[in-house]
Amino acid sequence: MRITINKHTCLVILAMIFLLENHYGQSPNSPLSTGNISPKQLESEPAYQWTLVPAYSWSFFNKGRDSWQKESLDLYYYLDDKKLLLGTSVDMMHRPPNGTDIMYGFNAAWYALDNLELHGEVSLTQDADFLPSERYSLGLQYRLNQKLGFIFDVEQLNFGSYAPAWEDDGITLIKPGISYWFTENTFATFRYTHGWVHDQADFDCYGASVVFGDLPRDGQLSIGISYGTDPDLDFGTTGTALSDAYTFSIFYKEPIKPNLTLFAGLEYVYRFQTNNNSELYQMWTPTIGLSWKF
Repeated sequence: MRITINKHTCLVILAMIFLLENHYGQSPNSPLSTGNISPKQLESEPAYQWTLVPAYSWSFFNKGRDSWQKESLDLYYYLDDKKLLLGTSVDMMHRPPNGTDIMYGFNAAWYALDNLELHGEVSLTQDADFLPSERYSLGLQYRLNQKLGFIFDVEQLNFGSYAPAWEDDGITLIKPGISYWFTENTFATFRYTHGWVHDQADFDCYGASVVFGDLPRDGQLSIGISYGTDPDLDFGTTGTALSDAYTFSIFYKEPIKPNLTLFAGLEYVYRFQTNNNSELYQMWTPTIGLSWKF
């Protein structure tokens, strides 16, 4: 579930946090969704045009379900003269009993105006066992004024023959949202996602998050909650059955050197069965990682 960051503030939004794909790898919407890369900082520190972000997460369940694991590695390069950020990523996801999928991604963000970010991503999974074979996303973030921002993303997920119910048309999602800034580093974001499996079903998800960015030692605390259907929770669990879930998350990051930041967090998911009347599973996912600029 991914999320966007403004050019002028190095911030994290975790309403549908992290393990989408992205992560500090998982918003397929903006390469800045991790909050570990700030063009403003890169402009003031031109020696740090590269950013490397490795992360590891482990998901464990109740009811005897096998645990999941994910390792991700993101690399970004900022072209100051073109106001362009280019990124590539590799995500290795282990979701037994389905197997292991490796997703390769390329993303970019262009600052067409001081208050406008355009971003996109393409991700491919060869011989996928549970992930989408192809993932495409395009979006923007527009800063209306000092207090209010607008976010909009469109995402398409395409599948192989292992998911016959979704193979012909895939899943399409649209994700509008708004952000309200209390200070330059502290803000709240509200996001709505509407998705549909063509000619089969529609689903919705609602998310909210608060980022506290005015903490001692330049620390940053992010708290998020969402309710609704997140297709990524289904990949590797129940085939092509979509259902609702509550998701709660808390993450903290803090720089320990000018070019090195550590982050850690926890996500909790309570997911319902397809009739949304009883529990399917509960999932806890701790994540650790770092961001290194060079």
